[in-house]
Amino acid sequence: MKSLPILSRIVLSLKIDLVLISLFSCILIIYCSNPYVINPTEFILYTKYFIPVGFFVWLLASFRFHLLITKSTPLKWLAINELIQKPIRIVIKQISVAFICFLTLQILIAGIIASVIVINFSSGFDLFKLIFVLYLIYFALPFIWSWFTGLFIGIIYTYYSHKKAILFFGISLLWIVWVLSLEYELISFSIFIENRWPYIDPLYNLTTLKNNVIVKLIYLTCSIGVCFVFIKIRRSSIGFTLSAILIIFVSFTSYNVQSKSWHYENLLANDYKLYQQIKDKVQDNIKMTDNWRVMGIKIEAMSQYPIQIELTIDEKADVVRFSINEQFSIAQIESDEKNLAFEQQGSIVEVEPNGAQSMILYYKNTVGTSFYPLMSNAILLPFSANWYPQPTNLTHYTIDPSGNFHVNFETRHCEQVEIVFGEEDYSWEGDNLDCLSIIKGAYKQIEIQEMKMLVYQPFLTRKKNYIELQDRLVSIRSELCNLFNNLKDGDYCEEDIQTITIIPKSLNENPLSLYDGAISNGNFTFYVNPFLDVNHKPVTAHIEELSTFLIPYRLLEEEQLSYFISLYLIEKLDIESFGYLEWVMEGASITSEEWSGFAGLTIEEKEKELVQMATKIRRRD
Repeated sequence: MKSLPILSRIVLSLKIDLVLISLFSCILIIYCSNPYVINPTEFILYTKYFIPVGFFVWLLASFRFHLLITKSTPLKWLAINELIQKPIRIVIKQISVAFICFLTLQILIAGIIASVIVINFSSGFDLFKLIFVLYLIYFALPFIWSWFTGLFIGIIYTYYSHKKAILFFGISLLWIVWVLSLEYELISFSIFIENRWPYIDPLYNLTTLKNNVIVKLIYLTCSIGVCFVFIKIRRSSIGFTLSAILIIFVSFTSYNVQSKSWHYENLLANDYKLYQQIKDKVQDNIKMTDNWRVMGIKIEAMSQYPIQIELTIDEKADVVRFSINEQFSIAQIESDEKNLAFEQQGSIVEVEPNGAQSMILYYKNTVGTSFYPLMSNAILLPFSANWYPQPTNLTHYTIDPSGNFHVNFETRHCEQVEIVFGEEDYSWEGDNLDCLSIIKGAYKQIEIQEMKMLVYQPFLTRKKNYIELQDRLVSIRSELCNLFNNLKDGDYCEEDIQTITIIPKSLNENPLSLYDGAISNGNFTFYVNPFLDVNHKPVTAHIEELSTFLIPYRLLEEEQLSYFISLYLIEKLDIESFGYLEWVMEGASITSEEWSGFAGLTIEEKEKELVQMATKIRRRD
């Protein structure tokens, strides 16, 4: 191309700018591909620091570069002397080639960062794709906006008016600072990264990617509109006024639309309400009834009633009583378009059917909690959440003596678990509903042999790691079933592994507890804190250690025995320990003498001791 030699000479004349760009890009790559981060998407945190700096680095470089391009091509002189037909094409070609080079650099940086993170986390292409896209959204789009802003300033400065260019730069600068202050809270700018949650938690980041892209593209389009105003309108005061109106309107509209999709305050408020509800709950032994059946479910997250459930009722039922997760409240219950009287106290709902053969439950409109969100772009309703009517009164949440809030996964018998993944709205009609999970958001569904896995995207890793986790869970099952005869009659020892679900737990909970797992007929659910130390090793390796005490506790519901079993399994199966057993034991009732005494036993002696402890517990119960 004829424009390449010209561009080469222009680039060589911008040595200081090239040094500045190289220095900034190298620092950005080093920080974003830091091998010591906790979460692979943690580099998003650095937008608060690198976007403002990078914006002005690329703005300065773009302005100086395009200023040289436009000055080297005197359009009016070439047009008057008719030396070249349509000389504007020369400028357009040079600008296009420069933008392609800039875009190539951004893609290259994204590829480097994604590759290093994938290597650090022993992961595969799925995580590479996620990191690559996140870089383009959170870093490249603002830098593209900066690049075009510098381009517009250069064009206005050379071909129109120095005064207009300075005015356009001034209004752009004020607008950019304002937007960055709103987006990245520059007022609280500090050298330490604070408040990770809103940045990388799935509810506030990965599930709002579409809105994030749209808002950034709107800002870029608005910049083009402002540039057009300054070019076409001769009077600077009128251009300034119209531009200010356009910028204010677009900024407030975009910010309000974006803030409505966050639900940050609503989720935290609902978490607090739920905490108070559980804290003040009075334990009761009200018996549930079995004179009803679930016949249909309808999920419409943005509807007035986001969950609608149809029940059939036995003909002679005087009362219908069932349990649901305390997070959900019933708005009304209808039968043949008539409201039925009902009472809800915590998790227990009691209905007077008055001879009705069926009824529809309408759940109150809510975005849910951070435990189980219910939004258009994030739905987390695993079967273990007990979000639809249950025939037994289950304990969904607990508060420990220290005041920590825990999700307690008590699951009923499941012949089969159906996972509905990625659906915007969902409807089910039929009978014999078993266990149903509806999940939408930042998750990836993977099929390995005959097993399904549903994984939170930042936890993605290589297929071989999922296979190793599956094999490890089988080994743990074999050891437990050989140790304890009373488990051999249970479904745990008979069922093959059907599904493994790895979900981030709410950050309102304790980072680690015995309640972070659920098991039902070959279906395993693990809730992992996104900020557990999962760097250097894939999340599957960490779940291997976690499962050594989560699974026994779910099966035996005996805290001390679960800890001893965990130590035995780690030693017997040669499981790499990351210290989670010691962490979860903090505050436990086990004395140091009891622990050291058991730890000093041989494998054979540990086996005998565990069997004796289990026998004593059964006799006591």
